[in-house]
Amino acid sequence: MTLYDIYKGPIKVFADMKRIREALIHEGFFDPTPLQVQKEGQVFGLVKKISDDLEMHVRGYDDFTLESEIELSREYLEHPYDCKPFYGPLLKILHRYNIPFTIMRPLPKDPELIRVPKNKTPWKPIIIVGSISLVGFGLIWLALKSK
Repeated sequence: MTLYDIYKGPIKVFADMKRIREALIHEGFFDPTPLQVQKEGQVFGLVKKISDDLEMHVRGYDDFTLESEIELSREYLEHPYDCKPFYGPLLKILHRYNIPFTIMRPLPKDPELIRVPKNKTPWKPIIIVGSISLVGFGLIWLALKSK
């Protein structure tokens, strides 16, 4: 059995998970529910927009560990195109809020470059156009059926 089997995330905090969640929300993170996939033992999952194209995700687990990654925004169908571990900003937040922690396994170096597809596909306009089309076809069908 390794540390990967014992702990869900590589950073173990020595504070109440509510305190961690509140600190992250104070730093601009938000809860993306219901659009987030819940992992086993997940207590919270928060997201912060880093740029127009990128988001940082932080998950807290019931074993008092944290996991963090950066990926293409959920605004695009290609999410998560190039998901990478991303811990530097999280460590700074933990220090800023005096939250004691330990690193349970080596953290990968934060990526210097996140690949973003040249042709991203926003999904919301597709849903809107699709919904309007369905309503339109439904009205036409009803009109034809009533004749």
